[in-house]
Amino acid sequence: MTLQQLRAFCELAERGLNFSRTASALNTTQPAISRMIRSLEQELGTDLLVRRGKTMLGLSPQGEEAVARARQVMLEISNIARIGADKNSADRGEMTIATTHTQASYGLVAAIRKFKALYPGVTLHMRNGAPAEIAQWVSMGRVDLGINARPQKLPANIVAVEAYRIDRCIIAPAGHPILKLRKPSIKDIARYPIIDYDHDAHTGALLSNLFVNAGVEPNIAVTGTDATAVMAYVEAGIGIAILQKQIFEGLSNRRIRAVDASHLVPTSAAMLLLRKNAYLHGFIYRFIELVSPQWPRSVLEKRLYASGDATESH
Repeated sequence: MTLQQLRAFCELAERGLNFSRTASALNTTQPAISRMIRSLEQELGTDLLVRRGKTMLGLSPQGEEAVARARQVMLEISNIARIGADKNSADRGEMTIATTHTQASYGLVAAIRKFKALYPGVTLHMRNGAPAEIAQWVSMGRVDLGINARPQKLPANIVAVEAYRIDRCIIAPAGHPILKLRKPSIKDIARYPIIDYDHDAHTGALLSNLFVNAGVEPNIAVTGTDATAVMAYVEAGIGIAILQKQIFEGLSNRRIRAVDASHLVPTSAAMLLLRKNAYLHGFIYRFIELVSPQWPRSVLEKRLYASGDATESH
């Protein structure tokens, strides 16, 4: 059994048993991948894949168990490589962060600015995705960390801790009647055209539940794809919206005003997603501490290498 075989098996599982994409990712050929998988099955004395002719239907029960352990082996190989890199280039390297458009554009800007001042030799790669994608990328080791809304379901190999709290406000064009109310009700909001979010997004689902639970039918004017689009529609006078407060507080746009919505929308949290047992570069721990001072390296490492519940606040 070789590391090359295990790497091919893990990659094949992550690529949905697509031999063509696996071969491309590993810079080899489909026959070479097939030979490695067959050889691994022969060594183990069991089928790792469920086949119907040339069609791959999925992993066998033994394949599921084997790929989980193979991923742990590959993770430890990566950890060993990072130990040397961490010592030899403590202030140089790369970090890939998976997050949403909103957090990348607003929630993380201050932390990124401070981090780049401390580590000019580290290149940051920002990767935008949906919540399920972000969790999957972290799980597969495609990214170093994820920052996203509190996940409903996590892969078993992810640790999730609270990064920071998120409060919301109602935004409207300056002079709008809703701004005169200290605590607008759901019915007050529903009197006006509303700029909504895509319901696949965390905020969109949250707002939808808000109206459903109140038994109020909202007047949806436009569904925006992200916070930037939502604000543009509000500024254009098309409607009002409920927005993360941190976004509004970072605006210098005097044409948009806000009123607090904490009495309507419960405080939520952005979560930090990390792969269990992963060795992280020192500068990654430093970035995390800039985002979430409550998670210094000494505390976070205990969560990364601990067993038990994957989700925790601090």
